[in-house]
Amino acid sequence: MKRLFQHSSLIALFGVISFSSLQVKSETIQDNNLNGRPNIIVIITDDQRWDMMGCAGNTIIQTPNMDKMASEGVRFSHAISSTPICAASRASILTGLYERTHGFSFGTPPVSKAHSDISYPYLLKQAGYQTGIVGKLGVKFDTSIDSLFTWKRINGFPYWKIIDGKKTFLTDIQRDQSIEFIKESAKKGPFCLSISFSAPHADDDSKEQYFWPEELDSFYQNATIPVPSTADPAFYEALPDFLKGTMSRERWYWRFDTPEKYQNMVKGYYRMITGIDQALGRIRSTLDELGIADNTIIILMGDNGYFLGDRGLADKWLMHEASIRVPLIYYDPRHKGSITNKVNSDMVLNIDLAPTILELAGIKVPAQFQGESLIPAAAGKKVKKRSSIFCEHLMNNPKIPNSEGIRTEKWKFIRYPKHPEFIELYDLQNDPWEEHNLAGDPQHKKRIMRFQRECDNRIMQLSHKYVTP
Repeated sequence: MKRLFQHSSLIALFGVISFSSLQVKSETIQDNNLNGRPNIIVIITDDQRWDMMGCAGNTIIQTPNMDKMASEGVRFSHAISSTPICAASRASILTGLYERTHGFSFGTPPVSKAHSDISYPYLLKQAGYQTGIVGKLGVKFDTSIDSLFTWKRINGFPYWKIIDGKKTFLTDIQRDQSIEFIKESAKKGPFCLSISFSAPHADDDSKEQYFWPEELDSFYQNATIPVPSTADPAFYEALPDFLKGTMSRERWYWRFDTPEKYQNMVKGYYRMITGIDQALGRIRSTLDELGIADNTIIILMGDNGYFLGDRGLADKWLMHEASIRVPLIYYDPRHKGSITNKVNSDMVLNIDLAPTILELAGIKVPAQFQGESLIPAAAGKKVKKRSSIFCEHLMNNPKIPNSEGIRTEKWKFIRYPKHPEFIELYDLQNDPWEEHNLAGDPQHKKRIMRFQRECDNRIMQLSHKYVTP
């Protein structure tokens, strides 16, 4: 069967969408730039996996604005979510901490004040930044959200809402609210806007269906979406019983259990991503019209990956590449020419965003952070690469098995805490789609023992909670 998206990048079919001109006084621009601190926009998409962009090699999906921003900045091709589920991942993005340390996911107590007080929006707000949040926050805090954000428009499902008597699509609402904040804050400066798009997550209120505005109906109508090689039923049948019949399989029946449904669903997923891409174009046009584009850094990242029928599954949660790898584009217009059209293959994590954002704003990075700033790597400086990364999924749900693992450039090790009898080992260099589990091969016994010890050591380190002195 054809592998999924292994061809060259799509040539952009359309450019950045223009936006109505806005007159801004020159002193507004000067006020925003004179203090020397950049504006920062952090865009988080929901369930967009790493290969869902033209610049990442997908020859079908149309993402010209993401592609353009990648050509003007740095794309991290091996960005990884330390916990592939939205609640825990978004908490990690905000706090720079692993799930095991901040302790937040679905059904857990909220993020503690000790942890929210080292989050990037809290520290930016304390330093005088205008901090805004638009869209799906997805995280609960044991403190007032007003301590983090000076401006907020938090919203989520359903995708269609009535605004001023007109049926309006949620991505468009979140786009317009983002532009509203930017216009207001450009007069005050500097600002940090966190945009948390709900798309391309399927709508929880409708058995996980995908929705998009009518103007996207024509997109992908004549395309045939390749089916991943691991969608072969043999891969699902090879799973142990505890990985069968899970929520991932239930949602597979909702979306991918027939060829026709697969094509319709994935095209809907593509359309939602194209909608985000168009919103990005409008936001960037607004920055140009306000005269602040050259002092506004944009970081775009997905909160987790996504199974598109891989292994007979849907959604995320597990430690396979489809679930943990996400898009990440870093764009800093202040360094045109020196940080442009680069692809960095280092393994980087969602917990790296918080220290990056604080360093960009000239704010001291808390010692408790477990992530590392992306700025040196983005600048092409020689940095010590991670030899391995640790991922985990701890949510207490009987339909979603807990899992954890180690990933190196070459190897992937996966284990299941409640089912130690089953482990997985993949040679990523020779088997990037993780088709051949090598855990049963005696020649890898010592390697597996090393990964077991490394997992144990990582868990021991991460289990120490930060406590306010």
